[in-house]
Amino acid sequence: MDYAQQWKDRGYLIVPQVIDPKQIARLYEICEATYEQWKHNSAEDNQPGGWCYRPNGWVMIHLNHPKYYRGRQGDLLELLNAVAAPLVQQILRQIFREESVMLQTNYYIDPPGESWNGNWHRDCQFAAPADDDVKRAIELEADPSRTLHMHIPFVPTQATEVVPGSHYRWDTPEEYHVRKNDPHTEHMPNKVAIQLQPGDLAFFHTNTVHRGIYHQGVKRRTIAVTFGRVSYPDRATAAGMKQLRGYVATYQPWFLLPGYLDGCTPAARAYYEKFIDTYRDTWKSEYLAELTPGLQDYFTKLAVV
Repeated sequence: MDYAQQWKDRGYLIVPQVIDPKQIARLYEICEATYEQWKHNSAEDNQPGGWCYRPNGWVMIHLNHPKYYRGRQGDLLELLNAVAAPLVQQILRQIFREESVMLQTNYYIDPPGESWNGNWHRDCQFAAPADDDVKRAIELEADPSRTLHMHIPFVPTQATEVVPGSHYRWDTPEEYHVRKNDPHTEHMPNKVAIQLQPGDLAFFHTNTVHRGIYHQGVKRRTIAVTFGRVSYPDRATAAGMKQLRGYVATYQPWFLLPGYLDGCTPAARAYYEKFIDTYRDTWKSEYLAELTPGLQDYFTKLAVV
């Protein structure tokens, strides 16, 4: 299938029913067990970016952190293999037109106590918010994209909304007004809800105009992975780790733990070794110096799972 043309036209891609129901059920069980640990142990001062379990919490950062899999090595391997599955790598190769690398693997959840609508945005606006910088990023990263998001849903969901085609052009006046002045509104012209079922894979361009919906009581359980091009790395720095309170996606020193990848399929292991080769020289302990003690422990008190 020509995934690349669908991607180019719309800025998102849905590949329906490509994950076996038994595998989906198993991955859901694994992720929920991990989520329960995070729910009871996370706090603002021990989670990257302060993203912890709270009434409006919507994401668990680094679903693949080894501390959640002590005594559950097999569960971690199933997760890692699913994220780096051959079909995923095939689709990424078509979209990027070069080799890809995993940047982060998170878990989207429904907030336990407070509903809210995410803000309409393009991811590139957070790195450099000035209009000229955003325009430049759109132009440079339209095709091939620099990064993209992949979702593996465990429940039926339409919690991600996008404006198709916005990945390769600047905002219309209406879109610009919403993004700058009314980012939580329902009234975004030409928005489309990405409707997904368990077993689907979804991909969307990080620079498309998009947002997430987080409603209490509307279950949202989704593995959310960000991938990038090998030739365009997103590297950690001391300043970035301080500013983002440890949430530089690629700062994951646990990949160097002996045994962390033992038991992965050969293809998955090779894929993650490419991640290690790309980023290992940025996993410097001095980058943690100005983080809270809890966050320092998060990145340094590691053990073989």
